[in-house]
Amino acid sequence: MPTTPETVALYLADLMPRLKPSTLKRRLAGIAKLHRIFDLPNPTDHFDVDLAIRRARRLKPQRPSQALGITAEIRDRLLAVCGDDLAGPRDQVLVAVGFDTLCRRGELVALAAEDLQANHHGTLSILLRRAKNDPYGTGRIAHLAELTIAIVERWLEAADTMRGPLLRPVYCDHPIPRYMEPSSVGRELKKLAVAAGLDAAQVRQISGHSLRVGAAQQLTLNGVQLLPIMRAGGWRSVNIVARYIENVDVNVWSK
Repeated sequence: MPTTPETVALYLADLMPRLKPSTLKRRLAGIAKLHRIFDLPNPTDHFDVDLAIRRARRLKPQRPSQALGITAEIRDRLLAVCGDDLAGPRDQVLVAVGFDTLCRRGELVALAAEDLQANHHGTLSILLRRAKNDPYGTGRIAHLAELTIAIVERWLEAADTMRGPLLRPVYCDHPIPRYMEPSSVGRELKKLAVAAGLDAAQVRQISGHSLRVGAAQQLTLNGVQLLPIMRAGGWRSVNIVARYIENVDVNVWSK
């Protein structure tokens, strides 16, 4: 160090037959970060490096895969099969709140009971304190439907808590006062999907992102415009939202 843009471009050319462009971009970010730490010129900010990344993208074009969207119809089926034990109302909160807030899985499991707040509509909202694209914790407010509010209140009463993690692991029918792991969201959704009778192909496509995808698709089907959808999901890029809703059949050719 410091390395040169030419060396970085050759490094990318050597790796591009084996690695995905997204992996190469992460490598570049690491190289750039190291140079900034040592107050050295950034070798990745150069035309030769940009050209190498463009070559990598052309060499391995990739269409991003998308999780199955849990729309309102699937959401209702999942809610209906939640169990009678204490995990049942917890799972209903996971599904209903995840759908209403369009949370990413990490944001969903990070919600706390004290983040619930009454709003001027006489209903409840919830504060999402931090997000993937909000590292400094500006936060955003998400509004809950009446059905979701009833589900949340029932769970809080059953768990006998008004503070701490909203979603908690349940062992031997007892809520554990700690936050769930983000990876558990996808597992719980898949379990409910199997119980709800979704076919195997649909179950395989479900992930911790399915509630966010499905809610965006449902808003589109309901005729909600782009800017309110972006606000609801905390998106800042129109292109990202467009990918989320590209599988929605809005029948643009109908009169």
